[in-house]
Amino acid sequence: MLRNCNGFSILEVLGAFSIFLVVMLQMLPIMIKIYEERSILDYKREALILLHNETENYLYDNEYGAATKEIVTERRHYLLTFAGEASLVKLCVHWEVPWNKKGKICSYAKK
Repeated sequence: MLRNCNGFSILEVLGAFSIFLVVMLQMLPIMIKIYEERSILDYKREALILLHNETENYLYDNEYGAATKEIVTERRHYLLTFAGEASLVKLCVHWEVPWNKKGKICSYAKK
């Protein structure tokens, strides 16, 4: 009855490929958002490490007296600021991720 079924198997492949394509196109924005959030967390993690290191340097180095400091690691730029508030010093790290989102983490230290 159906001796030549080549056309039917091509239609099955095209149907499966179109379903796969629709699913992948729906997942693409989610994957992009996950990549952006992962990058933001990488910046924040590195900023926390820098803030910790600079706080330690400030507490244990008697000649430490920078008001602002720019720190460059690999391709990332961070700005470290100092602000005196009474007996405490406020240390903040500012950064900006490539898609124009800014971040800031602050810590206090008492010498």
